[in-house]
Amino acid sequence: MTKTKQLINTIYNRSQYITPKDRDNGLTGILDFISTCFAAQNKEAVHSLIQFAINEDGKGKSSIIGYEGEVTSSNAALINGFIAHILDFDDVHSSMRGHPSAIILPSLLSISEHNNQTFNHFIDSYIIGVEMATQIGETIGSEHYENGWHASSTIGLISATVACSYYLNLDTNDFANAIGIAVTQASGLRGQFGSDIKALHIGLAAQKAYWSTRVAQKQILKGNQNMLDDFYGTFGNSQHMPETLIEKFGKTWSITDPGLWFKLYPCCSANYHLIDAINSIKANNVIPIDKIETIDIIFPSNGDAALKYTHPTTGQEGAFSAEYVSSLLLLGKHLNPEQFLNNPIQSEIHELMAKVHRLYDDTIVPNKFALPKNRFTIVKIKMNDGTIYKKRIDTPKGSPYNPLAPEEHLNKLKHSSPIHWEKIKQFYQIINTDALHQFIHKGVC
Repeated sequence: MTKTKQLINTIYNRSQYITPKDRDNGLTGILDFISTCFAAQNKEAVHSLIQFAINEDGKGKSSIIGYEGEVTSSNAALINGFIAHILDFDDVHSSMRGHPSAIILPSLLSISEHNNQTFNHFIDSYIIGVEMATQIGETIGSEHYENGWHASSTIGLISATVACSYYLNLDTNDFANAIGIAVTQASGLRGQFGSDIKALHIGLAAQKAYWSTRVAQKQILKGNQNMLDDFYGTFGNSQHMPETLIEKFGKTWSITDPGLWFKLYPCCSANYHLIDAINSIKANNVIPIDKIETIDIIFPSNGDAALKYTHPTTGQEGAFSAEYVSSLLLLGKHLNPEQFLNNPIQSEIHELMAKVHRLYDDTIVPNKFALPKNRFTIVKIKMNDGTIYKKRIDTPKGSPYNPLAPEEHLNKLKHSSPIHWEKIKQFYQIINTDALHQFIHKGVC
């Protein structure tokens, strides 16, 4: 038996050990996904993508989150994935070094919209998808991301395919075929960060996962059923899928240990350490902007790999810039979606960004609870009179070791979609996927 098929058998065997606590964490992830999607209402790029899909493929019977109209199931996965990531407000898992829910859930929603099963089965499928994402992320090596691949897109595609295949209860051969079809389509480069195409990566991965699973389910095309070796050989630092992927899968579910990282701000999570550091400094000190001499932001090597813009020209690029985000905070501006639109950056922000310098120090001992693993950020603000304000952050607010309180999760939902917040009790009474779709798309059960 191939290692891919061994993995599939492990997935089915260990799924019976998903606990109520794991499902509760899955529910929180689904709620955050709903919040994130409804925060992206009335985005022109979404309207344009919807119209393009209808013009190309016609209307369908699958729903779009937060928008009118219906499209084909495949295009719904594409558009809903795009919506989930367009603000970069969606959850992160540090082991994946990416965004699992924005790909897995749109794929599952398309698979399930006309295939009613229990809500628990949907949640379990989601948990298994997240597990696949994190296990690949842990075993593929940091070079995958650092060499320029967008892990959310490459790893996310396979993870969402696994989630969809589990949802449909595919047999081992069809399941392995679906994974193989997904692997051969894996793509996405970090060079697109700071543009709408980054979110398109997520949508395309969700669409490909849906498509790969359906083609395998209907046995339309058959291919190599042991493609995970090729995935690691092409994208990682090993020629084979590691045995640990099978051994560790589901031993402890990663949606719980360590858990998902939920966002309070619509920008790259690699900024979150410095955000907490500057907020802490400002909470205890008055920092006159005209008295600042330098702002040093200290990372471990490659700790800022996602923050590719040192001199951003637009707010959209600024979402991936330590210089931009730190300058916004010090100028007293709120980190809301308006600050990260594709608009020119104001001159006062440019002037402050010029004082920001990135430094790297690998002699600093990582905190054992640091997230992502071995990561930290130190902000050191030097004033003209020689005064220095300094703060180190290892576990940002929202990350699993510094989690959001339940009311903070619900506050995000309240701001993005009051109708869902008002109907929150119904969410916890959902028993099947028909009711889930009714809640998401109509705000009621």
